[in-house]
Amino acid sequence: MKKVVSSFLCIILIAIATTACSLPTAEDLKGSTGASQANEQQNTNKYNAYIELANQINGGMYGSVFNNYVSKFGVEEEIYIDDKFDGFGTTPFIPSILEHVEGIAKYASAEPSYGATDERIQELIPIITDLMKTNNEIESYYTAKTYVDDHFEKGRELHKRFISLFEKYIEVGMQFNEDFSEITWERKYADAEQLKEGDMLIRYYALRSVLGAQEIQEAFYYSGVGDDNILDFDVKKYEELYQTLSEDIEHYFEHAKDGERRKKEAWPGLAIFKTSLEGAKVTATDILTILREQNPDINSETKGKVTTGGRNAILTDFDRKVSFLVDAYNTSINVTVAE
Repeated sequence: MKKVVSSFLCIILIAIATTACSLPTAEDLKGSTGASQANEQQNTNKYNAYIELANQINGGMYGSVFNNYVSKFGVEEEIYIDDKFDGFGTTPFIPSILEHVEGIAKYASAEPSYGATDERIQELIPIITDLMKTNNEIESYYTAKTYVDDHFEKGRELHKRFISLFEKYIEVGMQFNEDFSEITWERKYADAEQLKEGDMLIRYYALRSVLGAQEIQEAFYYSGVGDDNILDFDVKKYEELYQTLSEDIEHYFEHAKDGERRKKEAWPGLAIFKTSLEGAKVTATDILTILREQNPDINSETKGKVTTGGRNAILTDFDRKVSFLVDAYNTSINVTVAE
């Protein structure tokens, strides 16, 4: 079970970086009406609801609360209680959150069909709501210090119930991530192409740069490569990914310099996006150096060195910077630029 949880947490690094579909396409910027717009809005609402759920379970509030519990009491059926146990605190899920999560289930039967992803949603939502309700019971139990009076009798019962649900949550959650990731990639690249066709080249290359950074993340994950075995990754494959990312970033900065184009595309040109993009590029370059030289040590203070136990954790650093980049991108596309 511990290995399964570890694998799920690895997926978080990819799924949490998923961008929401709030991107204005070329058609949106020009304005559109009619049934097609209504259908697209319905599709967007469904897509965004699934994106929100993915981000919540993959490093967001839901995932954080659930993982907080297993970090304290373990993932085995029998509860682990430290000899120095002095209480436990967790965040309760208020009724409005429960109602919101349950409301996501309605999208599973709404058009357009997302195939297997809809089926996973139908499985996953009841598991999550049951976990939330069990978490609330746990919160009340430990807040009232009932464990002192009953010597953890109810605590053991709650733990078994929580772990049984948590195992299902991990299994179905991983399946949801896998199924939904196919849809998110297709949609994001379709959005990018629409921008290109509409001559929205700043926005096009901004999105392409984010996607390129995420592709690097995904390539390492699906190759089973992390900080400890980074030298196992195919350097030729990385060079191709890096080249594409570098070219898209270069094109972005080239077009972003054009004041008239920024005005045409209503692009805010936030400093946070520029800084985040440069940060991701620096660390991507460090990874290239490591693979080419077959040496995992980055000694220069000007490079993206992050140490864990005295060892470089360059991929962890890259994941963190891509997360910042996604946040900066989502902030940028949601800023309204005055004409």
